[in-house]
Amino acid sequence: MTDIPSSINGVTVEFGGAVNKDVHDRVIEALKIVVKPGIATGKSLQKIYISSANDQHALPSRHAQQKAVDISRINGIKMVIGYPQGGEVTAIVKAMQTAFETYAHKRENFGPFMKKKSGADHAVGGHADHIHLSVN
Repeated sequence: MTDIPSSINGVTVEFGGAVNKDVHDRVIEALKIVVKPGIATGKSLQKIYISSANDQHALPSRHAQQKAVDISRINGIKMVIGYPQGGEVTAIVKAMQTAFETYAHKRENFGPFMKKKSGADHAVGGHADHIHLSVN
């Protein structure tokens, strides 16, 4: 297990006060795929806010298994405000969720843009205000 770093590919990572950063190595690998300054064409990802990782959830949650992370802000903007109204946050959310689908160990990709589990559409409530990514 590894702590989520405070910078990924030059993008600042901020954390909620209750976040336990100790996660499975595959979560870090996945973040390195989706957290990049130029993830969305013509937009600049400078900062993300992780509101949950290995915390705030009970088994069988992927969070409690150290295999999930929730991202709730992009460049300091809460997704509920910046998404789905368009602009930079929307483009970055779409790009991040799309990029996660290329990761071989993806499991859950729930967010404002799509809701997929193991690459297939998946009906699940919530996630309009954050991206939830989990790994196998």
